[in-house]
Amino acid sequence: MTFRRAKSQTLSQSILIAAPPEKVWDLITTVAGITEWYDTWDAVEHAADAERLQMGTSFRLIRHRGGSDDTALCRVTSLEAPTRLGWVQYAPHLPTMSVEFQLLPETDGAPGTWVNHTRTWIGGVDPSH
Repeated sequence: MTFRRAKSQTLSQSILIAAPPEKVWDLITTVAGITEWYDTWDAVEHAADAERLQMGTSFRLIRHRGGSDDTALCRVTSLEAPTRLGWVQYAPHLPTMSVEFQLLPETDGAPGTWVNHTRTWIGGVDPSH
């Protein structure tokens, strides 16, 4: 099997949520709730004392697939409450990915928060996993 370094690729999406930035921030930084809103993960493992994401927090995402599990190890690399959250996501046999969320208050009069979600594939596949 040959492993090649992935070219850096970025995918960005935005969504308007009808809640103030502080409520959205509470949602996205609650460790136990990550699987309720992020991707198609089934479970999250984290230290028992880690209720909220903080700089350096590590957690593992698990997806059950036909008798086997996909996993991704994540580590928070940027956090500026209540506007920016980022982590690096490592998964066996997949390129390393940087995941960023930026929260911006809606400025058109209606209460709400724009959530900008950016994924950047930043590394090649690690053949040791």
